[in-house]
Amino acid sequence: MKQVATFGAALGALLSAGAAFGQAADNTPAPAPGNSDHVNMVGHLGVGYLGRRTVLIAGPGGDPTPVDAPVLGVRYWLNPMLGIDAGLGLSFTGGSVTPPGGDEVDKVGSTIFILHGGVPLSLASSQHFSFQIVPEINLGMASATQELDPVPDNELSGFHLDIGARAGAEVHFGFIDVPQLTLQAGVGLSYAYDSVSASNPAGSDPAEESKDSTTTFGTSLANNPWDIFTGNISALYYF
Repeated sequence: MKQVATFGAALGALLSAGAAFGQAADNTPAPAPGNSDHVNMVGHLGVGYLGRRTVLIAGPGGDPTPVDAPVLGVRYWLNPMLGIDAGLGLSFTGGSVTPPGGDEVDKVGSTIFILHGGVPLSLASSQHFSFQIVPEINLGMASATQELDPVPDNELSGFHLDIGARAGAEVHFGFIDVPQLTLQAGVGLSYAYDSVSASNPAGSDPAEESKDSTTTFGTSLANNPWDIFTGNISALYYF
């Protein structure tokens, strides 16, 4: 509950900061309708893919294991400068395996739940292009159960929270007469906190519990430049 309260406070701060930017934008002359594809999307709801997010969960031995979930959501521009992002990511895995001559064994499935919030700020736009800075926050939870008959099951869990901002562009496909379709990409900085736990990592002592936590501050691309295509590109269609 403490982590959820932290998420709520951080999201409230993001929305308050976005509202302040929005008030500042309202005091400046708004671009005339038709100046850019971006301006023409104000008041329209964009629906689509907001990127892939990763949550760490304890593996059967207690070691952190990354699991991913794509985030689907919406974007709504309140005015030419200020917008709101909201998204949800879900992933459920499971199954079983039967070795030659052996009995069927359930795999360790997982349940992943990710909430995404953001306040996109368009600082400039022209024709089919909009330069944006997007303060954002992501809250992720993951859980799994490893069955260990006859001893108590090994309950696995993971918690993720990151707060940061990305700078990048939203490109409208107005050059092929489909301005409602957009692609977005960006890089940025974020602070992330991950915590995982396993209730019976050794499989023999129910009183034993394993915990692991990590804090990270850095760029959104980490060490792999190809992450810009898998994790930082999003696509929206405005209605």
